[in-house]
Amino acid sequence: MKTYDRIATKICDCHVHYGQFREDCYDPKELVQWFDELGIDKVGIMPISMESDFPQDQKIMKLLPQKRFVPYLWVNPEMVDADPSLKIYDTLNYKVIKIHSYARKEWDTMPDKIRTVIQAAYIKSVPVMFHTGGWRGSNAIQFYKFCREFPEVTFILAHGKPISQTLTVLKGAKNAYVDNSFMDIESIKMVCDAGLSSRILFGTDFPIMKTFWPEINLVDWYKNHVIELIQTFGEKDFMVWANENFYKLILK
Repeated sequence: MKTYDRIATKICDCHVHYGQFREDCYDPKELVQWFDELGIDKVGIMPISMESDFPQDQKIMKLLPQKRFVPYLWVNPEMVDADPSLKIYDTLNYKVIKIHSYARKEWDTMPDKIRTVIQAAYIKSVPVMFHTGGWRGSNAIQFYKFCREFPEVTFILAHGKPISQTLTVLKGAKNAYVDNSFMDIESIKMVCDAGLSSRILFGTDFPIMKTFWPEINLVDWYKNHVIELIQTFGEKDFMVWANENFYKLILK
């Protein structure tokens, strides 16, 4: 693990959660402990939220160490109804807005409400992250029109699913990026082989892999995952994904 230990303090993970996922509840205090052990630089943090509980999310995020944890705004339709400008959520000091149209499938019927969110992101100069995959309404191609319509906004396709559609969006919209959380190695290779390696952000979806693979040690899994990416794609490319792009797009 010498390579991991050498670069850990430069790694930024753009996709991390706390809260209830299926039968498991991931305590923010546990996240702090895990990332203290992992020793990475920055963590893009958001709830796993089917329903809106912004006051609770704000309370939790303010208790997280601000030097490491970078808050994201997980926005649900009713939050847009409460304030289309999203200004009432500025107290969170969020750096990314997340739309999850698999957790809340009604987003698929609300393109104008999505545009309202994107407009708020444009005014605030923060990226919009879309969950991709799981069903037709959250597949990557569903968000292509927004990437083309708002060329001055940065879009992050979380998970990059399906990969064929993700490649179409990345090729057609220079403001689109993909985070590699729960992306298999072959899909990442397809992005790189298409000449789009510079459009990847390192993300993990930590710690919900524990729900799928209960036997794993999360800290060991994380370190091994980083090493696998470096061994497969090289340290130079990995550090673009895990440091340069995070600072350029999220902490700009």
